[in-house]
This record gives sequence, C-alpha cells and structure tokens, in this order.
Amino acid sequence: MAVGTASLSQSQVGEFRRAGFVVVRGLIGAGQVSELLADYDRALRGEIEVPAFGDRRVKGAMVQLANPSQHMAHWRGHAYFRRTLAAAKQLIGPDAAYQYDQLIMKPAHYPAETDWHQDAGYWQDRNGSDRAVTCWLALTPAWKENGGMQFIPGSHLGPIQEHVSIADRSEINGALATAADDRNAVAVTLEPGDATFHHCRTLHYAGGNATATPRYAVITHFWSPQGTR
Repeated sequence: MAVGTASLSQSQVGEFRRAGFVVVRGLIGAGQVSELLADYDRALRGEIEVPAFGDRRVKGAMVQLANPSQHMAHWRGHAYFRRTLAAAKQLIGPDAAYQYDQLIMKPAHYPAETDWHQDAGYWQDRNGSDRAVTCWLALTPAWKENGGMQFIPGSHLGPIQEHVSIADRSEINGALATAADDRNAVAVTLEPGDATFHHCRTLHYAGGNATATPRYAVITHFWSPQGTR
C-alpha cells in the first residue's frame, strides 16, 4: 500500500456506510508498528514529553497518552497517520481533518471496561456530531477477552443518545456512557497493524482485559468542518 494513497476499497467504504464500522487488515506493517511502540516506551520513560492520564510510573496501571502526534512531530509523516487520514477522506469526505488522538494501553488482567458510548456524545456542540470518523489501530493483538473493540451494526443511523458522565468510575479522561442493547454486538479481533474505522454515532464498547496480553492501541479522530452525514 503506497503511503498517502487511498486506503480502502469500494466494498470497505460500502461496509462502513451500511454497518457504521469497517475492519482494515494490515493498515501498517510490523516494522511500522514497532516504531510506534518504541515511541510509546520512550514517552513512558519521560524521554519524550507527552501528557498522560494515569500514573505511567505504576506497574499495571492503564495509561492514556494525550495527543501523541502533536508532541512527536515525526508521527505526522508516519505511514499510520497518512493512511488513516487518507481513509477518513474516503469515508466522510475530502475535507476530513485531524482533530485529536490518544494512545491507550490496557494492561494484562485489568478489569476496567470502556462503557458503551457514541463518540458524538462527546462532540454534540461541535462538528464531530454527525460527519466524523475514528480510527482504532491495534499495536498488539486485540480481541474480545483482552479489551478489543465491539460495535453495534447500524447504530450510526440513529440519533445521538443521552450520555452520562462516568468519570468517577473510569480511568479514561472525561468518560461518558449510554444505554445499549448489545445482543447484536460484533466483537472484532485484530492483529498488530490492523485497524477499525467507525462512524461518530456508532455505539461501541471495550471490555476489561482478562488475559495476560496487554492491549495497545492508537485512536485518531477526524471531522469534516461541515455537517450532514
């Protein structure tokens, strides 16, 4: 896949429009995954200044790095960033633009969930409420039992639901949650370098990590400046 070119097939674009999410295998290669993980470790050691939620000094704590690509300038030229942006333009329009990103590590045997929510629940007063997309890029294996992503197909076609704050019981900064009927939820299994893209109104969830495998992921959000889906 050439860096910066169209990342998705027409069938993948169609799947996104139908289901509200799409799985992309091999968005980046193993060497590129290793580069991002090495930078994460450097940030944890304090060699690169990146703001963090969670105590990066405590073994077994979940750590959320805030806006890593804004603090590591070389990330903007990395294949992951250029390919996610190219895909976002295919999915929500050529005016799609980067808004913010985060790198979240969910440690082994870590029970905390990321409750059901819509990203638009955070962005109702901004353009991200209807024409926005999020890329969830796996840097380590991710599946249901270690906190991999789950989606409710077609939920992006509904309204933005009422969300409530769960900041008092979540280690995700400013976390929100909403009601969801998860009987039709789809759990996605990803290998390092695989990614999902989901619409801002798609209901999604990640469970706790009940395994010995830590789960690392880079999450990047893109909006278009105009409304309408």
